[in-house]
Amino acid sequence: MKTSLDEKGFTLREATESDIAKLSIHHRKMFEEIWGKKGQCIDNSTGNELEQEYSRKLRAELPGGSCKSWLIEKDGQVAASGAITIVSFVPTPTDLSSRVAYLHSVYTEPGMRGNRFSGVIVKAALAYCRTNGIKRVILNASEAGRPIYERIGFCSYPEMMRFFVE
Repeated sequence: MKTSLDEKGFTLREATESDIAKLSIHHRKMFEEIWGKKGQCIDNSTGNELEQEYSRKLRAELPGGSCKSWLIEKDGQVAASGAITIVSFVPTPTDLSSRVAYLHSVYTEPGMRGNRFSGVIVKAALAYCRTNGIKRVILNASEAGRPIYERIGFCSYPEMMRFFVE
């Protein structure tokens, strides 16, 4: 899929199984950066495990289409990436479908920021959802990502809660 990125030599395309290693590195870098800004460190062992588990997830879900990912690249180098995982929630009065897209792992390499690559990836994911009848898209936003998502039209929902079972 070609975009206006072409004039800078960048292309947006749907990721394939051959991109899993690159996507997994971006997933790890995203968490290392988010946690680092909070003063928390992800040790190398945990980072390696995170990368491996994300690779397993993608190997299991990309081929069947329950996970879709996009990347922006130039000359074989990945500048940005992001993904959605299609999950089953409950039907609601405003969406009788149970299909919901969880947007995740949106990351742009530090030297490539300011080019609105994340927004291009998010819009590609939203276009996929629109084409495939998926009406709800949810995400967890970092402080750095929040303005990007708000510009696109995402809004916060204060009634959402979570609990980690130990």
